[in-house]
Amino acid sequence: MKLKTGVMLLDDMLKGGLETGATTLITSKPFTEATPLAYQIAYTWLDAGYPVIYLTNNKRPDIIMEDVRRYGWDLARFREEGSLVFVDAYTGFMGIKSEERYAVLNPYNLEEVDGALLKAINDVGKSSLIIIDSLSTMIDHFGEIVVEKFEEWRRITILNDSHMLYIFIEWDFDEEVKRKLKDRVDNIISLSPIEKGVILSDFFTIEKVGGKPIKPVSIPFRYVKPGGMKIYVPKILITGPYHAGKTTVVHALSTRAVSVQRGETTVALDFGHFEHKGFQADLFGTIGQQRFDPILEQLGGETLGVILVVDSTDPSSFPRAIEMLHKARVYGLPLVVFANKQDLPGALPPEKVRELMRLPSDVPVIGTVATKKINIIEGVEELLKLIFKGVG
Repeated sequence: MKLKTGVMLLDDMLKGGLETGATTLITSKPFTEATPLAYQIAYTWLDAGYPVIYLTNNKRPDIIMEDVRRYGWDLARFREEGSLVFVDAYTGFMGIKSEERYAVLNPYNLEEVDGALLKAINDVGKSSLIIIDSLSTMIDHFGEIVVEKFEEWRRITILNDSHMLYIFIEWDFDEEVKRKLKDRVDNIISLSPIEKGVILSDFFTIEKVGGKPIKPVSIPFRYVKPGGMKIYVPKILITGPYHAGKTTVVHALSTRAVSVQRGETTVALDFGHFEHKGFQADLFGTIGQQRFDPILEQLGGETLGVILVVDSTDPSSFPRAIEMLHKARVYGLPLVVFANKQDLPGALPPEKVRELMRLPSDVPVIGTVATKKINIIEGVEELLKLIFKGVG
């Protein structure tokens, strides 16, 4: 049985989600957060009717509950009904008695930590999600012997038809220790920061699925409060000739958008933010007039995908549209063409637009009416498929 993570693209990459009877390592670079993803997975399982056991050794359970609430998920009812239980291996560090049923009096004693975890697993039953937060803290306390516990925990996970989720921050641990950890799990989700030019983001990769290494694909993401992990495209360029409808497209797609205009003409840039089905993207609309061409190249930098908007009633503007792609140096990036103004007399159908623009067959050409938001969302969905082609 496979259960969802709450992140659609991540589920696709994991071939349907997290399988019971298996183990997953979420590994992150220092200062890249992994716990919000664990919260999101925990809430998704609880909401689907499956129990969660959360071992914490780096923060109090009430802090976790408060933190999860900031992302928009209320776990209180699950805790009250007993489907969410904490193994508190942290409060004892402060010399305070824990309120939790599964409390570790001496968190420096691995056998006591292990005993409390096993008792919780036996009491809660099968088909549960077991979160170890964090594995790196556990190794700090107990050393490499924790790695040897993996086989025992794997057997228990298989017998209980559950899923074990480890959170591991890659501090300066010995490379051999990290290799052993990765060898002993079924799935590996790696979270890392990435900086390209002025854009700073995080991305995740899947390094292993079902016990088999796979070719890593980097997927940009961000955490949203509320909302949790969202796949994040930091820059989609929306370009095209003068009066093709670029500003209307940006505003039709955006939950919030800003344009600098004089009269009805954009004289600077259009900025928008797009949210849809777990995806977010920042939209950058260019200016169509030729006198602004010198800045097109700068606008095209760091773009992950392009929407080219053309006026389907004005084929004389098509050469200018292709020229703009080349001047922005984005020709060859994932591209979708909006054959806009399909509601007007004389509008050419998408395939005729393709023929006149001599576009390759693998470039989607979509008939749109930006003023009525017709096929606008569908067009971005096509672009996202191209950007994440080969994923899942």
